[in-house]
Amino acid sequence: MTTFPDWGVLVLYFRSIFADNREPFGMGASSLLMTFVLLCVFAFGANGLYTDSIWTDELYAITNMGGFDGPYSPAEVVNSVAEHFPDHVPLFFLLGAGWANFVGWTQFALRLLPVFAGVLMLAWTYRLASDMFDRFAGLAAATLLGSSAYMVLYIHDFRMYSLFLMLTAMHMWLYWRLLERKSRDGRLTLVAFALSTVALFYTHFFAGILFAGLGVFHLLFGTRSRRWRQILLGWAIGALLFLPYLPVLVDGVQRASEKADVTSRAAAAPELLRTLALLLSNGSLLTGAMLAGVLAYVVARRRPLRLIKLLAIPLTMVTFIILANALIGIIPLTRMRYFIVIWIPVSVLLGACLANVPRRRLVSGIVLLVWLLSGYQYYRSEEIMNHVGSMVFTRLYPPLPDYVWHLKGKLRSEDYLLGFSKSSHVNKVLTLGKSVADYYTQEQLGIDGAFIRRGAYGEWLEGEIRQWMGNQPFLLFAFNPQDLPNSYRRVREVIENNYLPCDVVVDQPHLFVQRHVNSRLSCDRESRPIAYENGVTLVDRYAQYDPEKQSVYILSGWEVESEEALDEYNVSLQFITPDWQRLGAQIDRHLYDKILPWFTAELSTEDLPPGDYRVMVILYDRESRKKVRGVDLAGGWEDSIFPIASFTVEA
Repeated sequence: MTTFPDWGVLVLYFRSIFADNREPFGMGASSLLMTFVLLCVFAFGANGLYTDSIWTDELYAITNMGGFDGPYSPAEVVNSVAEHFPDHVPLFFLLGAGWANFVGWTQFALRLLPVFAGVLMLAWTYRLASDMFDRFAGLAAATLLGSSAYMVLYIHDFRMYSLFLMLTAMHMWLYWRLLERKSRDGRLTLVAFALSTVALFYTHFFAGILFAGLGVFHLLFGTRSRRWRQILLGWAIGALLFLPYLPVLVDGVQRASEKADVTSRAAAAPELLRTLALLLSNGSLLTGAMLAGVLAYVVARRRPLRLIKLLAIPLTMVTFIILANALIGIIPLTRMRYFIVIWIPVSVLLGACLANVPRRRLVSGIVLLVWLLSGYQYYRSEEIMNHVGSMVFTRLYPPLPDYVWHLKGKLRSEDYLLGFSKSSHVNKVLTLGKSVADYYTQEQLGIDGAFIRRGAYGEWLEGEIRQWMGNQPFLLFAFNPQDLPNSYRRVREVIENNYLPCDVVVDQPHLFVQRHVNSRLSCDRESRPIAYENGVTLVDRYAQYDPEKQSVYILSGWEVESEEALDEYNVSLQFITPDWQRLGAQIDRHLYDKILPWFTAELSTEDLPPGDYRVMVILYDRESRKKVRGVDLAGGWEDSIFPIASFTVEA
């Protein structure tokens, strides 16, 4: 029987996160405002969950979780990350794989995980700033953090950053409770503190930067006591539990730092600091100046000791990041996300400043309004995309989620999608042999596909047509009728010369998709698959005799369950007579020899005497030459030699 949680308990729990210190379950004005902020941040994160195409780094995450050939077990996820992504750590990949096994592999479902983590990040930041200063500071800190344009980009990014920042806020909150002895159950808080340390280490290797900032703060300002030593012990336990994975990470970071395309783009410290200041100012120098003025005023006139001490954490973290980059050189201006760990302490710091200015409601209201306006403008600008790596290419992709939406349930397994893209980056094959195009066509639609670059022309265009169209016999030609590329006419001409137009699959104002088949076939033709006992499948077969050319054109499509079969088996296409006499005309190919998924061949009939013949297909073991038995799925009969077609050579 399905059970449901006690929603009353859950409501009380979440209300307690924003509780008034005097009224533990009170729902005051600041709590209502904070709830509104959380809802807004959830809306920011949820915006584009489906419409924004995934990008290459998200694809890395999906492939390492088993999104194409999984689902992976936890051990397989760890092994995949260690082998293919060694400069990363596996916790997010493990959580993501478990989440995907539960909700599915669509981009909408996957991205809900970081959105939820982002909302919890805001909640913990509010609680952290509220405990350190007051609820006004907590609300201001959460608002600054949740409406940071750069932060919003990563709230629904299916990578580790939302989780990393959530754990950062949680860890800093636990640290503060331990340091200030605010926890009633010290042992439980210590256990949570140590576990959050381990989780941070296994979420992103830049967790070391956070511990450096907190460590300097702890040594400079922490009161020496038993609890002070217990905090050090919690960090030590976390570091010790990370030691088994440390050699993998060190090797991965070293290899990444040796790549010429990484080191050549590494930015110098002045460039990094200028860009960091811009991002922390929500893309506006005016906003940055206002915040700097507020900070200077509060430090100079109010001199709050706790706030001044807090400055040590982000300053130490930035210093360590700059020094680390000087040593290993892996941070170009397109990877400013490595600095994102400082967003939590900086937000708390600025929130505390706004809580300490005279007439704080008026002043903070003006500052936050300017912050929101500049952030909105910066979020919509092209400039922010200079700092997000290959995410920028998604703006040049076709509307791939729309393709999935309109084509789902209307396809055949043998279909091949061919469309247009402003950038060929959508077809770029990554380390694990998959591209963004593969995610949408193979994983979401269950077919293959690729996209021709819109700006290609001349020899480049002809090359892309040959590369992406290949020998595909069943083609889905897709384009936007209201935005035809310059290459449209040439691609259309090639298709019409080689294919027959069939049914229209999608006819929308911004998307038109029509099915085409090889000109030797017919639109209503049924496939003739064969399932072999070794897991190999002949998905379709066709042959046509051309008396004028004195040759037989043969088309066959192949699928293989395991890569081992590619090296173990061969395919033979040959002629036989009605009395099963094999003739000399035949072609043998290895399975790995570019016959997947479609193989076209021509066998000459020039030396054949007049008579009736059949074209046969045989799958056999390379070493033993033993034929593999299979089942004709259309006819239901078993054999090891199957006919493709019959033809007659006239006298």
